[in-house]
Amino acid sequence: MNGSTFVHQGCVYSSDDDFLRMAVPFIDEGLRREEPVLVTTTPVNLGLVQTALGRHARNVDYAESAFFGRRPPQRVAAFTGYRHRHPGAARVRILAEPVWAGRSTRQVEAWECMESALNAVLAGTGIHMVCPYDARALEPEIVGNALRTHPHIVDGTDVAASPGYTEPVAFVRGRAAPLAARPDDAVTVPCTGDLARMRHTVVLETALLGLAGERLMIFAAAVGELLTGVSGTGGRRPSVALWGRPGEGRLRRRPARHRVPRSLHRPASADARPAAGRRHLARPADLRPPRRAVRPGRHHDPAAHPHPARHRRRCRCLTRRSRS
Repeated sequence: MNGSTFVHQGCVYSSDDDFLRMAVPFIDEGLRREEPVLVTTTPVNLGLVQTALGRHARNVDYAESAFFGRRPPQRVAAFTGYRHRHPGAARVRILAEPVWAGRSTRQVEAWECMESALNAVLAGTGIHMVCPYDARALEPEIVGNALRTHPHIVDGTDVAASPGYTEPVAFVRGRAAPLAARPDDAVTVPCTGDLARMRHTVVLETALLGLAGERLMIFAAAVGELLTGVSGTGGRRPSVALWGRPGEGRLRRRPARHRVPRSLHRPASADARPAAGRRHLARPADLRPPRRAVRPGRHHDPAAHPHPARHRRRCRCLTRRSRS
């Protein structure tokens, strides 16, 4: 295996023991090779891993999956960011369990497309990644698609080629649902050449739809990024359509910039910092306040804090590797 090869493996588990039979050897091998190791999974699984590792648990980085990239672009940025923080390591290991609970059909499709696209997006990064899937809690379709998005499947320490693996472009084009049709009541904002005025109009119309406060500010930042460079789209005057539905708002730019699935757009370089480039266009829409580091080897449980809301605002779930 070449040092820069991206290794992407799936693991379907049906019990805590199944999970640990995969996770502990994967982590132990990384520590033995002095590779940085990150475990991002559910709070329950974090506790299982730390207990099983014993005194070696402090040499591993941890993050709760729910806060380690809430949308696919954030997730990719978190992976590349972790790799960037260890430039001297030939390889890094990441055990990354996605969060599927509570996601809509379109969100599940987006995450599955991201899982497939990682095979192209992270090629050459030197990341060895295992993605666990809990068969006890997931829909059979999600578990089945794990076999299509991961070239190899892990069972304990055994690794086998996935018989259902599908190349990223084919998977993304076949899986991604078409965008919903623009409704008749959508507000259309044409570009007259004044991007600042266009952005102001879009944000004002969004406020009239009911978005307010910090969420409106975050949306305004996303709109500004979307409209950056809008005047250079093949000489055609672009426009933006805006509409709201219960629980969501949608903003669509015409003409569209992308002619290939956005999931397959690679970073500007393998070593790019996570904030670089427009590939993170969707990031501002889900930003949460930053969290401070917690002590290495400690289980991160916001609910145990006497002031949970304050804890969520001030604490980062990613522990830093011990320097001692």
